[in-house]
Parts: sequence; structure tokens; C-alpha cells
Amino acid sequence: MSTWLDPLGVRVPILNAGMGLGIAGPALAAAVSEAGGLGVLGLGAYPPEQVRAQIHAYRRMSRHPFGVNLILPMTRGGEVEVCLDERVPLLVLFWGDVAPYTRDAAARGVRLVAQVGNAEQAVEAVEAGAVGVIVQGREAGGHVRATEPLAETLRATRAELPAIPVLAAGGIADGAGVAEALAAGADAVSIGTRFVATPEACVLSSYRDRIVESKASDTVMTTLFDQGWPDAAHRVLRNRAFTEWEAAGRPAPGGRPGEGRTIGSVDGDEDSPPLPRYSVVPPVRGYRGDLEEAALYAGESCDRIHRVEPARAVLDRLAAELRAAMA
Repeated sequence: MSTWLDPLGVRVPILNAGMGLGIAGPALAAAVSEAGGLGVLGLGAYPPEQVRAQIHAYRRMSRHPFGVNLILPMTRGGEVEVCLDERVPLLVLFWGDVAPYTRDAAARGVRLVAQVGNAEQAVEAVEAGAVGVIVQGREAGGHVRATEPLAETLRATRAELPAIPVLAAGGIADGAGVAEALAAGADAVSIGTRFVATPEACVLSSYRDRIVESKASDTVMTTLFDQGWPDAAHRVLRNRAFTEWEAAGRPAPGGRPGEGRTIGSVDGDEDSPPLPRYSVVPPVRGYRGDLEEAALYAGESCDRIHRVEPARAVLDRLAAELRAAMA
């Protein structure tokens, strides 16, 4: 394992992906950290005061080091500063320029990592001061910058950055996949979809079940669910919203079936207005609406997810499978 992860007390080279809108909340991150991995809070789209509250909530649940993931296009101003003020051990910034934050992060002892989609973006981030990168493959669920499979992006990134910590993300759901990524040069892996299918993930149980029931062939890369974050590619499960749009000839925004119609809301979120069709918001806990209208983010790894189980059990099994694969 790479030296910058060692002080974080990580015994298993696995992070839960910092899935935004609170999907990866304190309960999930704490469970992963307590089991020997590195828990990461997904606070993309949260305002600064909620970012701080989620960090404090994690610290009440676990004394282990952790990370925070922020999605830069969804920040409103002040979120990164809160993370630096709180001196979070690891800060992951996704989909944007990390240069404005690297100097302050280093001064406060915060390890700043960039999540990227290819080797060129990885080099740019490291030249800007990032201490490591999480490189995606196009197999990943949720918002995806990658256009090539993980094996290719990982190989190219490691060739360009032989001495920089590189973490792999996309399509990993079992110990064999972890071992394959480590053998290809990754220092650790970041896993998303597998951890959505845990009770600790802040999503509806029906969404978890949908992931368990699905196959890789049920996922599709699209830019359809763009209300709240336009022009950003994402991988989702096919549902009625997607198939109706597809049947209509995949029209551009402004001419899509049912566009502008309200499809639901999120209880308990005063900052969330009624959700329009093609909203970026997935079925998070408190979502009221039809899953057939929602963005069901999921990676191709759903092929290898067969049940909902606690996050600790997932990490323990991944660790055991990893040991077996490496032996």
C-alpha cells in the first residue's frame, strides 16, 4: 500500500466511493472505516453548513480517519473551506480544477486527491498539487468522466505517474476485481455500487433491490438525467424515463417526453424543490416518487451483486476474497 494511506490506518485497500447527495453518509463511511477500509462521505450538492454537520456526525460514530468527496460543479461556495477548517484527513474533489485548493490543503495537513477520467486529467491534477488520484473506468456508475475501460485508464495513468498514489474506480464489486486492480498498479480501490446495496447507504430499499436484480446489460451511459447538472455523462439503470426518451428518438433537452413534469420530492430536505422529470436526484432516503422516473445510478458491477448486506460484511468478504485471490 502507498505510504500516504498508511497514516490513515487503512488495513484493507478499499474506500467506499463518496457518492453524492449523502448516499455515502456517516453510517456507511463509519462502517467501512471501522471494518478496516477508508470511509468516504459523499457530500456533493450539500451546502457548507450540512457539510460540517455530516463531518461532525461521522466523528460521533467513529474515531477512525475518513474522507470527504465534493463534486465541484455542485458546490455553492464554502464547502471546500469547511473541509479544510475541519482538517478532514482526505479530501476528494471531482470534476473540476483542484489548483485553487491544493496549497491551503497542504498547509492544513489535508490530503487532497483528484478524481479523474483519464491519464491526462491525472497528470494535470498532480501538477496542480494533488497528492494522488482516483482514476475511473467507464464501467463506473453515477457520473463518469472516463471514456475508456478501467484497465486502460489505470494502465495509462500508472505509466504517466509511476510514483504517485493511484486509486482505481469502476466496475469493482468483489475481491477478485480488487486484486486485478492492485496487480495492474492501483494502490487501492474505490467501490460505489456494491456499497449502495447496503442498509447503511442513504437510499430507498427499493433502489437497493433494483441493483441486486440488475445485470450490467441493464445499465446505460447517458446524459439524460441532467436537471441539476447538465452535460455530464452518467451510468444508470434503464427505466421508463429512459425507454420513453429512447423510443421518442432521443430528443434534445426541451423536446423530451414529459419534460417539466414533477416526478417527486425529497422529504425533510428544505433546499430541495419538487423534482422535475430528468432530475439528477436519485432515490435517496426520503424520496417520494416512482423509481421508473428517477436516476438509478449503477455501475456494471451490479452483475456481481447478489444481495443486500451490511457494509461491514461486504468489506470483510471483499478482504477475504482479496487474500484468496492474491494467494
